[in-house]
Amino acid sequence: MTDPRDMTAAPPVHTTKVLAVLLAAFLFMAGTGPAIAAESMEFRGVKVKPYKGTYVVLKDVSIRSLPKTKSKRLGSYKAGRRIDVVGFAAGAWVAVREKGRDVGFVYKKVLLPLSDGTLSRDLRGKEPAKGKPATECRYIISFEGKSAVEGQVFEIADYDIVWECTRAKREIKFRTPMFITEAPYPLSQKRIFQITVDVLDLDRGYDEILSTFIVFNMEKGLVLYDGVSIAKYGHVPGTKNIPAKTVPEALKGAAAIALQTWNKAAWTNLIKNMHKYPDPEPEKKKPAKTKSKKK
Repeated sequence: MTDPRDMTAAPPVHTTKVLAVLLAAFLFMAGTGPAIAAESMEFRGVKVKPYKGTYVVLKDVSIRSLPKTKSKRLGSYKAGRRIDVVGFAAGAWVAVREKGRDVGFVYKKVLLPLSDGTLSRDLRGKEPAKGKPATECRYIISFEGKSAVEGQVFEIADYDIVWECTRAKREIKFRTPMFITEAPYPLSQKRIFQITVDVLDLDRGYDEILSTFIVFNMEKGLVLYDGVSIAKYGHVPGTKNIPAKTVPEALKGAAAIALQTWNKAAWTNLIKNMHKYPDPEPEKKKPAKTKSKKK
């Protein structure tokens, strides 16, 4: 898997960095996902399939009065502009609305769906791990902010997971970063996205990172196991897919799949190299005692 922060060309070239993530993007508002209704609606006199989402314009594009290239041109959008889509029309066109006003139709193939991976609150869960000895973990997923993607018009949503696990009656506490990107892989119209969970503590730092890759297939409403970066630390999880329709559901599903993916070797090294959590304060040295001279 790769890091979209290093992409400079189209199609972008992905390279693995410290925190490996796959290029992806989708739209969610405050942690909820776009919804597609089965019934049609009318938009500027044209029947469209309702859809609620945000798209980014990849290159300058015209706004048309009808979903046809030869229809009246109403204006244009510059590359990088984010637009609100309210429906799909036949022939790969989307209906665009701004501040409650029906603007017109834009050709879908020069757009990408976007996601706001911001969480309005922390996500909490409790999951068992695969294998023996018996392991169960509680976790908290917190939104950390966003990272820019070099040369691209979308960002990466960053999260921090705090794990509190019990394995063979031993308490294990650690944290892992999680990421989700803003563009469908590989810059296609299919809403299929990548989530990455990184275990950083296997080698006391960043030299050996176990990345677990999970695909969020919004088209099917599933999160699915997609692989690990270090084969010796992972195995195929018992549960390969979990239903998910929204960003919070996808993130929690990804955490559950990652937990089931880590094998005995991963847990052994994680425990061996685990830093105390929370990080301890530096030990304060007591001043050396001095003997008072007798007068």
